Amino acid sequence: METYDVIVIGAGSTGAYLAKHLAKRGHKVLVIDKLPKEKIGTKYDIFHIEKREFERLGIPRPVEGDPAWAFEFEKNYNADPLTLYPKCQINPIVGLHMHEYTLLLDEEAEKAGAEFLYSCEFKDFLYDEQGKICGVLANVHGKDEKLSAKLVADCSGMAAVGRTALPDGYGVENNRLTDEDMFYVILRYVTLKDPKDYLEGSTFWAYYKSWIAPCADPHGAIIGIGACHSFEYAEKIYADMELTVPLPDYDLVKIEKGRTPYTRNPYSMVADGFFVSGDAGNLTKSVNGEGVTSSMVQILCAADTLDRALKLNKVTRSYMWEINKKYNSTQGAEFAMLRALLVGVVNAADFPEFQYAFESGIISDELLNAANGEKIPPKKLIEAAKGFVSGLAKKQIRTSTVSAAGAALKNAIEISNHYKNFPDTEAGFAEWAGKADKLYEKIGKIK
Repeated sequence: METYDVIVIGAGSTGAYLAKHLAKRGHKVLVIDKLPKEKIGTKYDIFHIEKREFERLGIPRPVEGDPAWAFEFEKNYNADPLTLYPKCQINPIVGLHMHEYTLLLDEEAEKAGAEFLYSCEFKDFLYDEQGKICGVLANVHGKDEKLSAKLVADCSGMAAVGRTALPDGYGVENNRLTDEDMFYVILRYVTLKDPKDYLEGSTFWAYYKSWIAPCADPHGAIIGIGACHSFEYAEKIYADMELTVPLPDYDLVKIEKGRTPYTRNPYSMVADGFFVSGDAGNLTKSVNGEGVTSSMVQILCAADTLDRALKLNKVTRSYMWEINKKYNSTQGAEFAMLRALLVGVVNAADFPEFQYAFESGIISDELLNAANGEKIPPKKLIEAAKGFVSGLAKKQIRTSTVSAAGAALKNAIEISNHYKNFPDTEAGFAEWAGKADKLYEKIGKIK
């Protein structure tokens, strides 16, 4: 039986990034994926990475002419439902071809010493005499093989084939996602008919959870929409959007459909001989459901601890617990806070209120740029507050919406503080998780 230090399930961006970080620390790493190499990263053609993330995460930065590079832009507009008062947020974005960039990350992991075995499907875990994970049973080109490892990492995407195969009570939640736990995303790749409509940036309509953004074709665009429940519901929202949003005239080239997690991460992401990351652990951004760089942030939180655990042969839930502490008290707390705010505000506000918020200046360029770490000028905060009060007086904003927004803010602060106080050890975890469950019941889910 072949023996490894680490077996990573999934050769996507998350699996490759984890494999690189552990292989370069001297560990024997095997990455397996049920797909052939030519099918890796083909869920969507295009995805985006903020330009500043390449250096921060230590990932390759393709430039024009590279196979993975598609386009770049820096203007990101947030628009009202009628697109009369768009606000501009400056944030340089690089558009990449997912398949080519994923293979580039795989190559980086191979250069660090990781091995890759494509067309190799995870079937089940192997357990030692104490009932702890010690490897996997995998189907390699039609033949079942046993592969031994100190650590198995599930980076298999939304299928979460490893996490959902865990025994009940093993240490990481093994639930499957429901329709209410994910976004259904539909992307229309189009060619714009009129040159005056060629894009210089992206536009996002929060009311519809929809957007238009550049694509690899400079004369084209991607019109996307994300919604809960089903693809049929997403199409209904798109049809409603077309009635009010002045979309440019276009010819449809193709449609891509996919799903992304839109729920919390497992409270614990480690167990004896096990670690979960990426979509398998629901590590997506609360504002847009994107998860490539979110997963990489978690891996940076985990890499040193995993390295020590492997070298000391202490690949246990208790020894690796600090991964939960590091992640949940930082990015985990941020995502939980944003999700609580978004659920409350988006579910409460109606069409006229969204329109008024943009028209009155409650939502401003400066307020949106604060999401990138910029300070909001005090003058703009005062103007936003005056606009809010004026909206109440003019009955442009309902008191019920104000009440819901206030409750959302309270929930957001409470859940964020709760995550920041994640227990340092397994002691007290059950109590912490119980309280977190109750907070999420109050927060609810986005409509």
